[in-house]
Amino acid sequence: MGGSYTLGMSSQIRSSLGASRSSVNLVRSSHSWTEAESAAGFVLRYLTPMRKQLVVTLGTERDADQSLRMLLTHLVSAGFGDHKKGLLRDFLAKAVRSCARARLTDKGRLESEQEKLSAVVPDSKTWLTLWRDCLLERAWRALERQEHSAPDRPLYTVLWHSTVRSKATHEELAAAVNERTGQSLAAGEIQQLKVDAKAAFAQLLADEIVETLEVPDRESVKREIQILGIGSAFAGLSFESGSKSTPAGDSPKPDSPPPATD
Repeated sequence: MGGSYTLGMSSQIRSSLGASRSSVNLVRSSHSWTEAESAAGFVLRYLTPMRKQLVVTLGTERDADQSLRMLLTHLVSAGFGDHKKGLLRDFLAKAVRSCARARLTDKGRLESEQEKLSAVVPDSKTWLTLWRDCLLERAWRALERQEHSAPDRPLYTVLWHSTVRSKATHEELAAAVNERTGQSLAAGEIQQLKVDAKAAFAQLLADEIVETLEVPDRESVKREIQILGIGSAFAGLSFESGSKSTPAGDSPKPDSPPPATD
C-alpha cells in the first residue's frame, strides 16, 4: 500500500441510479462490540483514530504509543469489564482520555495540559472526524478485498476511479478501469458496476457501524450515519427492513477515497 490515505468518500460518488434502485440492509450483521471474545483484539481495529487523538492530546507519537500500550494491556487482562455498553466510539474516547490523563500525570504535565485533555470527549468534532474516517477506510479496504476475491467484478477500482474522476464519461472510466485491471469492460458494464459498487460500499459501511453499537438496530445505524455525516455514501440507495425498503436521505458529505493499491 502506498502512503497515507486520503480518507472518506466524495460526494462525487453519487451515481445516477435511474429506475434501478439498489438497497442496503442496515442490520445485515448483528455482531456487537460487546460480544467480542477478545476486547484487545477487537480494539486493534481502531488504533488509528485512537493514536491520532493521543498525538493531538499528548504532543508526541512516543507518548501516544506508550498510552496505547497501557490501554491494550488493561484490555488483555480485564476486557471491557462493566463498560460493555453504549457506543464503542464513546467507550474508546473515554479510554483515550483516561490513558492520556495517566500519561500526563506520570510526566508531571497534567495541570499545564488540562485544556487539551478536556477536549477529549466522545462528541468532539476531532474525535468524530477521526472515527468517521476510520470506518470509511475500513469499508474501502473491505471493498478492495472483495475485488481481490472476485477480480472479474472490479467494484473497488470502478468506485475509486469514478470518485476521483467524477466528470469522466463511462467510456473514459472503462478505459481507466481496463488499464488497471487488464479487463475489457464496456461502458455499459461500467455504468452497472458503478451502481453495484456504490451499494456494496454502503453495505460494508453499514456493517462497520453495526459492530460499534451495543444494540444493533435499524434506527441506531441511521442515527450514526447522520451523526458521522456519511449520508452521501447511502444517497440514492434504499434501506431494507424485512420486506420494506425506504429511500436513504442525504447528509453532509465526507471527502475522498483512499488511493488504489496493487
